[in-house]
Amino acid sequence: MSVKGAIVLPSGEGMQWEFFNHDPLIKIVARAQIELNVEGDVEDWALMNEKSGKYITEQNRDQELSQGVLATLKRSPKSLAEESVRILSTKTDHEICLELENVVKNAEEYSFSQEFYKRDGVTHLLEIIRRTPIFDSFSCSILAYSLQALCLVMDFIGTELWSKIIDNMLVKKLTEIVKSNEAKEKVRGVQSEKIRSSTISSTLTRNSSMRDFDIQNTKDGKADTLKTMTNDTEPPMAQFALSAIDNVVRMTEEGFDLITSPPALLKPADIIIFISDSNLECAHHALALINALFAHPKQENKEEFYRDLLDRNIRLNMEKLIREVTPKDVEIACHISEFQYLLLGLHKDAAMTPVDAEDEQQMAMLERVKIQALSEQYSSEWSGLGFSDTTDRTRDFQQCPPGLLALQCINHFVQKHTDRHREMVLDQLSRDKDRQCPFIKSAVAVAGLLFQQLRIAKDYIGVEIEFLPIVFSQDNIFFELFSVTVQLFNNTWHEMYAKTSDFNKVVDVVREQLNMVFKGDKKVSNIEDFKSSLKSVPFSKIQEQRLKSLEKDSQPIIQLRGKLEPELQKLVNRQRLTVLEAGAVFNAPKSNKKHRTLFCRLSSNHRTLHYGYDINSADNTCPPIDELPEKLNVNDIEGVLLWKDVKKQNKSKGWDSPLGFSIEYSQSTTMDATTKTLDFMAQTVEEFEYWTDGLDVLRGKDANNEKAKQHLSMLLEMEIKIRQLDILDIEGFHLPDHTPAIPPIPDNFDFHYNFN
Repeated sequence: MSVKGAIVLPSGEGMQWEFFNHDPLIKIVARAQIELNVEGDVEDWALMNEKSGKYITEQNRDQELSQGVLATLKRSPKSLAEESVRILSTKTDHEICLELENVVKNAEEYSFSQEFYKRDGVTHLLEIIRRTPIFDSFSCSILAYSLQALCLVMDFIGTELWSKIIDNMLVKKLTEIVKSNEAKEKVRGVQSEKIRSSTISSTLTRNSSMRDFDIQNTKDGKADTLKTMTNDTEPPMAQFALSAIDNVVRMTEEGFDLITSPPALLKPADIIIFISDSNLECAHHALALINALFAHPKQENKEEFYRDLLDRNIRLNMEKLIREVTPKDVEIACHISEFQYLLLGLHKDAAMTPVDAEDEQQMAMLERVKIQALSEQYSSEWSGLGFSDTTDRTRDFQQCPPGLLALQCINHFVQKHTDRHREMVLDQLSRDKDRQCPFIKSAVAVAGLLFQQLRIAKDYIGVEIEFLPIVFSQDNIFFELFSVTVQLFNNTWHEMYAKTSDFNKVVDVVREQLNMVFKGDKKVSNIEDFKSSLKSVPFSKIQEQRLKSLEKDSQPIIQLRGKLEPELQKLVNRQRLTVLEAGAVFNAPKSNKKHRTLFCRLSSNHRTLHYGYDINSADNTCPPIDELPEKLNVNDIEGVLLWKDVKKQNKSKGWDSPLGFSIEYSQSTTMDATTKTLDFMAQTVEEFEYWTDGLDVLRGKDANNEKAKQHLSMLLEMEIKIRQLDILDIEGFHLPDHTPAIPPIPDNFDFHYNFN
């Protein structure tokens, strides 16, 4: 067996080549050196797939050596790593700075990172970071490239290895970098003339003396030098320092203590400034670090930590970040969702704690409700406030959730919206007893509804991307949402002309109103939006929707739907398979150290999935099937695993994306019966839903994602409406293409009907 292709030099010179499967790569490289007149030890050279940008190794040759492959003869990862380590350990700071840029460039390839780590390259990077001062512009360039190289190499090798390289001195240096004026000036868009001139000088020198790893002519080198002179390629120093600290806190047992033990090396104020950075990657790492500190099991006082964040305008920075986030920024959306979960989770303990009649502070809250609401005429009465039992006023707050949280919400409403609270209570007292809306009982119900709607009780699994911008719009947002919703409950009660016996019906209507607002297409961004959105779904609209639902649930419609649904479900299923046939580009999971992208498409006969890694595509679309080297028989697929259904503690495979899924399969054509996985990370939610649906269809199931249900519902509704017109069965009847003309007015309006 052989594969035909070509081996070329970076200069363009080359020749056609036939790669025999039985030939070891070292033999192929040796022959290529002879044929192309390249001198040197054979171990100093290697082949790189020009399309994927990956070195060809014995482990990946089946993927990288495909038919028509264009392989470039380049310096081997081993040779590059050895020379990089030698320069970093023996040369001057100026030469080290030049070499670090090369390390960053090469560390994006797995083989180099692996060789660099084996030769203690990370140790030398750490030593450079420790000894390099921060307040010198040239040194800042060294630090920036050192940190970027460190994060790239560790990302390939495994973030769990941070515990082996961390120490007090390194953590202290990382925090000093984050707190430095040079790092903050980058965020503010300020760059002193001194730093700017030094960067330009460094760039000129770097490009005039950069070590040439490849064989290329002088003209190309000069052209690249002139091109690079105009660009400032220095990475943001703080971005990679934040990333490193985040890994230290999350991946090591002592990391949190090193950062937070008094005197704290890093405070919230030092991190928050980077959330407003126009560089979304820097903002992403800053928010990830805040979440890591916020959620850490050793964080004893989360409320105090959040108050510290509020004092440093965390909300304003979050609002700015949310405006910058696009649907493609999945990782940032994950961290925003996690921060929302942590923020709202501050109410969980109160919600799970019943009110204690022996607690003086809690009893004072109840007393305040009566004092603020009732005039002297009713000051001795508790019944007008809507307690289930006026002798044991804690009884309404025993169910958890919402428990104590409901009393806290009522206390906030009474103190911040005193006039509205008094107006509501006195209005109820003026009504017939059977028509009164019980304030306390309704408030407890509203607190429980919001607790459910905001999913506070739900365990966060680390891959959520849905978040509510309104959560970051103001302080005490849960209490403010309660204040608006409890008034909605009161208004809905009167709209429905409800009686005491209708209480649960009102609760159901308010639940539907909240559902429509929180799960609508447009996300509410502030309290005013929330109020206007609730006003747009009054009881009359809920009632109208319920009537439509009843109409849909009538027996003839149910029978018609049952007849149409299988046919339309097949239509939705076929559409999903069409998407799979068109193919898509996926990201590879972080655990896949060798590859960055995965291309996959389904054969037209629906029997085989064709896929390949890191294929260059001009328009970032899936290439034709004949360019995808790997195959997976559909019959070998055992299941489809959604990453978001896997608990956080079981994500050892790097399955940390909400848009990730894996195909579990065992190849029937081999002797190996073990189950393997093919891992995908979709780039959009729609792509995730289409592909997971399509894979289900291939396995004999129906498309069942939310999008598929919406499509099926829409098709059913349209088809039923057309059938209800009852015009399709009339022979010779055709709908006109244009609006018919209006006939002329008759001469007179004397009409006569002939009964004969």
